Amino acid sequence: MPAALYPLPFFASLLAAALTDVGYCQPNTPEYPASAPAEHSHEYPLKSGVSIPLVGMGVGNLAHKDIPRAVRDQLASGVRLIDTARKSNNERMIADAIAEFDALRSQGGEDDDDPDPIHVVTKVWYTHLGYDRTKLSAADSLGELQLPAGSARRIYVHLLLHWPRCNDEISWMHCEEEENELPQQVKDAGPAPHLDKDSAFKESWRALEDIFLERDELMRTGKPFIASIGVSNFSIEDMRRVLENARISPHIYQGDSWLVFHDPDLSGLLAEHQIFFQAYSVFGRIWKRRDKTPRAYEILSNITREVTSAIYPENADVLEKRAVITEATVLLAFFVHYDVGVIPRSSSPTHQLENSPAVVASVDLHLTPSHCEQLLRAISALMEGEDLKAVKVSFVNALYTAIQVHWIDPNTKEEMLVSSIIHPGSSGIQNSHPGHRFVAYDPDRLIRREFVVDAKYGEEQIFNVEL
Repeated sequence: MPAALYPLPFFASLLAAALTDVGYCQPNTPEYPASAPAEHSHEYPLKSGVSIPLVGMGVGNLAHKDIPRAVRDQLASGVRLIDTARKSNNERMIADAIAEFDALRSQGGEDDDDPDPIHVVTKVWYTHLGYDRTKLSAADSLGELQLPAGSARRIYVHLLLHWPRCNDEISWMHCEEEENELPQQVKDAGPAPHLDKDSAFKESWRALEDIFLERDELMRTGKPFIASIGVSNFSIEDMRRVLENARISPHIYQGDSWLVFHDPDLSGLLAEHQIFFQAYSVFGRIWKRRDKTPRAYEILSNITREVTSAIYPENADVLEKRAVITEATVLLAFFVHYDVGVIPRSSSPTHQLENSPAVVASVDLHLTPSHCEQLLRAISALMEGEDLKAVKVSFVNALYTAIQVHWIDPNTKEEMLVSSIIHPGSSGIQNSHPGHRFVAYDPDRLIRREFVVDAKYGEEQIFNVEL
């Protein structure tokens, strides 16, 4: 099993190893040459013995009317992992969409006697915490996700606890009100969990352990296969409480990318126990901070352009259907580099294609060690909302004549004047970015000197303009 690699600031300690490990950021391997995209879906081997796709789709908050088409389209693009929750009340819709997808393939002559399993992550809502309530919720989910009899397809269910407790301090949680609205069958199954917030989730974990241990028997009754169990949105304190008495430690931890990426203790705990991290809200927070962190976002945009050029060389059709490579695609590919699962949500067919496993895999294969190093710094700045400090570049005129400095646009190659006259013996200062190119000319353009910034953000670099 590969070592679990988790993100910032935990990423920082892995940077040196990642840049020298041939398994990371190597764009041209014998199995997947740079000239062609990967025809595989990245997977991570869970402790449960099942490998889970690293790239999936989130449908928990999609409008119900959009789910059938979204699921069918994503399955057609190679997605084999769908994330939802019992609270979303769409598990039956997902199963029906999978069955319809297979029926359409069969009608088109694409029968498959042994199709790949579809992984579905679903979650027990906090109103169903406690041993018996959790077993009731799990039974309902398994029933909803059951495919028609005779289907060759199998659904692998990853069953998580959605939250460790209801918390009235969170604006959209209403513990007493939600409890009162529950069906009597649920109330009869066990005590109200909001009255025992420190113990109810422990009993729920015991229920998940028993369900996992009973999975073979459940399969014999025609129910979907329980591939793994896990938790979502648990703090490090709650994780420790689960692990203290667990017979089976969680296989999956699903959490907000920002919160987990900036909690080294939690990241370390997940790595120590080989718990797979699956991230949601990967791009949303970064998108909201892009105006506050223009230098960091420019790094992401520049890498996006470079990767796009590598994947789509001029006059070449690399993918069967060309997908636009976006900053979001590059972020997803970067996380996948480090065995972090991603479950982007979109009802747009265009965005679904951009975030599909094939496109993410293709981007992954074209990330270089330099890209990875830059992305580590850029993502940290974007998530924290604190921009990277510019590279301070000084041009010292050691010539006998005055000079002017121009910046070279990396896309158009146009040379743009960025300095006033720099007289002999004087210097001019510019704020810049790593990798930017400049050219200095004398007034008659008889002398031309070109320079490339190789300093890192926050550093200074001096260029001597001389003969």
